[in-house]
Amino acid sequence: MCENSAGADLDLPADLSAARRARTFLRDRSCPEHGGDVLDQALLAVSELAVNAVEHGAPPVRAHVDCRGGVLHLEVSDGSPALPRCTSPEPSAESGRGVGLVAALAADWGVRRGGSGQRPGKTVWCDLGG
Repeated sequence: MCENSAGADLDLPADLSAARRARTFLRDRSCPEHGGDVLDQALLAVSELAVNAVEHGAPPVRAHVDCRGGVLHLEVSDGSPALPRCTSPEPSAESGRGVGLVAALAADWGVRRGGSGQRPGKTVWCDLGG
């Protein structure tokens, strides 16, 4: 049984250190089952979600991780109601690939309106493994 089935949350700063803190948070809470199977993909996904929340969203920013059966579930919430878009940037573009990368890494992903708890905004989530 995964020790993270209850989940864990972390409030993130609204600056670019959010990605590093989200990765550390995830590493510290990865269970043996998911740590070996999908941790590298999960670290990349949570980094992208955190950066998107900081660059395109609004405070407050919060990360959540839990295990649901054989799936590692990640969420990043922010205070902006603006929904993320999956784009097709030019090959020379230096940004615009985050959502597409998360979609490629994850077994499933999505967005729900409303931030973490009763906060306004949105939550972007993804499931890895399974």
